[in-house]
Amino acid sequence: MDIFNYVKTFGHHPFSEQEFNEVDNLVLACLSYLDFTRIVPSNKNSITIKQAAKEYFSTHDKKSVYRIGFAQKDAYKLLKLASTSIRYQDILISHYRYISSLDSQFSAMTFKITKKLKYIAFEGTDELLSGWKEDAYMAFKFPVDAQKYAIDYLNEVVSLLDSNIILGGHSKGGNLALVAGMYANIFIRPKIKAIYSNDGPGLRKEEFYSPKYERIKKYYTHIIPSYSLIGTLLYNDHYHIVASIHKNILAHAASSWVIEDNHFKTSKQHYKSAAIEEKLNNYIDTISYEDQEQVVKELFSELEHEGINTIPDLFKLKTILKVIKRINNINPKTKKMLIEILEIIISSYI
Repeated sequence: MDIFNYVKTFGHHPFSEQEFNEVDNLVLACLSYLDFTRIVPSNKNSITIKQAAKEYFSTHDKKSVYRIGFAQKDAYKLLKLASTSIRYQDILISHYRYISSLDSQFSAMTFKITKKLKYIAFEGTDELLSGWKEDAYMAFKFPVDAQKYAIDYLNEVVSLLDSNIILGGHSKGGNLALVAGMYANIFIRPKIKAIYSNDGPGLRKEEFYSPKYERIKKYYTHIIPSYSLIGTLLYNDHYHIVASIHKNILAHAASSWVIEDNHFKTSKQHYKSAAIEEKLNNYIDTISYEDQEQVVKELFSELEHEGINTIPDLFKLKTILKVIKRINNINPKTKKMLIEILEIIISSYI
């Protein structure tokens, strides 16, 4: 079954009856993709999922949310199901945060599941192009703004009275959960019981081989689908590989992951995913941070020049043709590296 059927099937089991599990982690991580501005309080005051859903659906129509992206579409469906289930409807949400700029995108919220358990969800990249630009910067810069915000958020919202904290997120949100856990202050570290990265990218070499990463490994779970691309980027050392109904980049969608009972169906990494991981990461290792930065800056500069600010803006035929034309005019060295990266990804999937 998929994540929607999981909520339908297990929605009548309260957490007192069936404890929090890896699939619940994905459900809450997905809900963080929705814009709860002026719905979920930005402070310690809270609102139930049921109440938040009622307000959200009164101000957000299905068509507009679906146009944003796959993650938001899945989150919209999940909110409808969760808001009517015994398991999720009374979970309290607080400390909603959303920050966006020309260079960064960040969002997080805190779910109080029981009196003694909280789940802090970090949103993955939404429709803003600035978020995808920031994702690319993670390959050569640390910390990027979103990572700084995640660290500050965790250290701010966890109180002395909290006892059990779980961190999680999907895509970029998984990386933010990992980094926040690594840099949690000394009073918060003992409270963190688990960190989930749901197909989130890894770390730069420097952070991966640091004592901070070594310290959190024992309670860190990196979940990727068998056809992962995003989750295998940068440095990683272990995966919990799950089955997906898709055999390409669409496996990144949480709704494609296969669930058995109250856990994910395990799988093996597909050879195409493994080939991209090896070729792409090895190639990126041969490029200096300065050259990587040049590639990203020139690429996004061309996109911004065309007035592209969101992902939906990008996927218009007229816009695509303009961007291709502009990329042909960029620095030859940068263009060569960009084409080689795209060739690795495309040839591996073909």
